Amino acid sequence: MMMTTDSADLDRIRRDIDRIDDRLHDLLMERAALVEKVAQAKAPDVSVALRPGREAEIMRRLAGRHQGRFPLPALIRIWREIMGALVGLQKPFSVAVCQPERGDGYVELARDHFGVVWPKSVFSSPGQVVRAVADGQAAVGVVQLPHENDQEPWWLSLTTGSGNLPQVVTRLPVLAMPDVPGRPEPVEAFVIACRPHDDTGADRTLIAVETSPDLSRDRLRALFATAGLDNVAVIATHRADDHSLYLCELDCFVGTADPRLTVLAGGKDVIRHVRIIGGYPLPLSV
Repeated sequence: MMMTTDSADLDRIRRDIDRIDDRLHDLLMERAALVEKVAQAKAPDVSVALRPGREAEIMRRLAGRHQGRFPLPALIRIWREIMGALVGLQKPFSVAVCQPERGDGYVELARDHFGVVWPKSVFSSPGQVVRAVADGQAAVGVVQLPHENDQEPWWLSLTTGSGNLPQVVTRLPVLAMPDVPGRPEPVEAFVIACRPHDDTGADRTLIAVETSPDLSRDRLRALFATAGLDNVAVIATHRADDHSLYLCELDCFVGTADPRLTVLAGGKDVIRHVRIIGGYPLPLSV
């Protein structure tokens, strides 16, 4: 029985799709081989293989060139799975996730970002996640965003001590979806790892400031402004007997060698300590 012209066209289109699938597969295998070459070319390094800044730059470049009807969230999801799968080819990789209650969504958020390949350990408190990362039991950790009324302010453990302490390196999700009536509030989290945060050209920095006595937020922002650091938001506080700690978010990248931090630390004898505890690339938006 002779095929119709339509059937012949459909078969040709399906063969073209198969050919494209094979090309995609070949390119994925080629990408994996290149990642292994990068790992072999690097000097011995004890830090995690994760490069959040590089990943953010890739995502921004792809989003900027994306065209057609293929949904951008699906594109980001595919590339997150690719990058998550490849990061563990360079070094052993595992994820510690804080999920206080079953169904909170943090395990799913971690899986969406790091992929399905590498093991994930679930903890009920953020302090356990910080310790797991600091002790090398996990390469990265996923913890809730800090809030004023946190019973266990996990970020305090990033403000003291020496050595290779965990820092915030990414904010999840990396793609911010628009508000839609009836859609649940998105689950958000920070990723911590024992490495510095990156400068990608569009970032935020987290700085913990210890003061004595207690300061108003306006006074604290004024001290930042005097040091040349504007656009500061205080996102969490912790008050002890003889001092207060403020977790501040700056709308820019600030590195540990930034001279403005020295100016800030000399803030009229009220600031006792200043420490960067990380930062993150600004998420993409649809």
